[in-house]
Amino acid sequence: MVPLLASVLTGTAIITPVIIVLLRSLTTGKLGASVGLTMANYLRVFGDRDMLPMLNNSILYAAGSAVLGTVLGALLAWIVARTNTPGKTLVELMPLYPILMPPIMKNIAWILLLAPKSGILNNLLQQYFGIETHIFNAFSMAGMVWVFGLACVPLGYLFLLPIFLSFDPSLEESAYIAGSRPVHTTLRITFPLALPAFLSALVLNFLRGLRSFETPVLQGTPGNINVFVSRVYDSMALEFNTGLATAYSMILVALSLITLIFYVRATRFSERYATITGKGYRVKVLDIGAWKYVTFMAVFLYFLVGIAIPFAVLIVVSMIPYFDYDTFMKFPSNMVLSNYYKVMRHPSFVSGLYNSLVLSTVIAVFTVLAGIVMAFTIYRTKTYGAKVFEFIGTLPLAFPPLVLSVGLVIVFLGTPLYNSLWALGLGLFVAYFPYAFRNASGSIVNIHKELDEAAWVHGAKWRHVFFKITLPILKPAVGGALFYIFIEAIRNVDVAVLLTSPGNEYGPVTLFEYFRVGQWAEAAAGGVIYLIILIVAVTIAKFAFKMKFSL
Repeated sequence: MVPLLASVLTGTAIITPVIIVLLRSLTTGKLGASVGLTMANYLRVFGDRDMLPMLNNSILYAAGSAVLGTVLGALLAWIVARTNTPGKTLVELMPLYPILMPPIMKNIAWILLLAPKSGILNNLLQQYFGIETHIFNAFSMAGMVWVFGLACVPLGYLFLLPIFLSFDPSLEESAYIAGSRPVHTTLRITFPLALPAFLSALVLNFLRGLRSFETPVLQGTPGNINVFVSRVYDSMALEFNTGLATAYSMILVALSLITLIFYVRATRFSERYATITGKGYRVKVLDIGAWKYVTFMAVFLYFLVGIAIPFAVLIVVSMIPYFDYDTFMKFPSNMVLSNYYKVMRHPSFVSGLYNSLVLSTVIAVFTVLAGIVMAFTIYRTKTYGAKVFEFIGTLPLAFPPLVLSVGLVIVFLGTPLYNSLWALGLGLFVAYFPYAFRNASGSIVNIHKELDEAAWVHGAKWRHVFFKITLPILKPAVGGALFYIFIEAIRNVDVAVLLTSPGNEYGPVTLFEYFRVGQWAEAAAGGVIYLIILIVAVTIAKFAFKMKFSL
């Protein structure tokens, strides 16, 4: 009963803002006003002549980014866990550092690099090679998929790494005895057995793409590439029509439900993917010979494009008076530090940074624990109707965080929690719970039920099974999930932008305000400060506390 009760409370917290936004889509009243129900919003949505182009753009953008990020993340996880690539400690961390950069900063950096006219790369090609054609274009579908696909890599890496680290090699050894080559064995045995975790990462990255905010708004809108999230943003920011915004988001709900049905059907025979059993085993590392230097360069190349190059661009932009190509290329002769001085003197930057550090830590702990409990309830108890929690736990992925935050604003309007850190914390919990839940689900599927059944036979209670068997085996997943959700929450703008207020600032929102008013240099300076703090914190946690950053 305890796991069920905890899951019910978690489900209630998740479903409340969702119900609110669903009801809001059926009304045309202003915020805080109560009017009758109407279908006017849906009539306007389905009468939009851009409906089919937006649907095509949304699916193409989300699918392209998800495939790029998940496949590359899986490859990096296999390199780190199963090969003798040199520099293991360094190689293990390289795929993780890119998620430290705030999304807005990453988009700004790639816009500065890939913009068709003012972009650094196009101007370099023109200056040194005489190429007049604009080879790169940040404001294209390819540019959007590239930027957000790189952002999806760490999630795929974190989901697949613990699977490869805890893999029973007996099936691989049988294949080798039968004469199978390492490449053939990896493609036919190793990767197929990691399918549940791969599909979990792919589904999450696809749904992240559907509701992604920064990339479609910053890169898609200037290129006239509209997706549903950008239309939701326009409905709220330009018209402040919450009903119309939530009506548009219902299209995302439908797409997300179709995706979830595909995932459930693909993994319905989960027993065939179990790789952790009651037998002892030791993971075998493949000796790939000279190819180990190629795999090292592959990881290092992702590190360069994932964070090193964008970070270097931001550093330079943060130290010049303003950005254009000529000014950028004259660095460091025109270097200034006034942008950092302005940021550190900002009345809300320091307090916002402190609030984001504390709140993100607390939310990460509660979210991961609640996700494991709900996954345990679904896959390890015989509670009737437990599968309903799988739908509820994934449902927030269908809603843009902006829309969920509107639902919370309506819920807390007129209460002491309105515009408080408690409301922001709940918003972050709802937004990131699906990541903890889907991660825990993918990991629990790989734990054979015989371990639990042995404990049940000996009269163990659920708490003994959960804390003595399930949770210890999930330790790598718990550490990685805590790390990932902490980093995602501390960089969040979508949820926080509507739930902060003077006195309750949040660091990323301060950076967003700099960007919104066109102060790119100040935004870059704040982003550099933020990123340095996060890199130092993660490095200390890794080496001083010997934390394992793998899901």
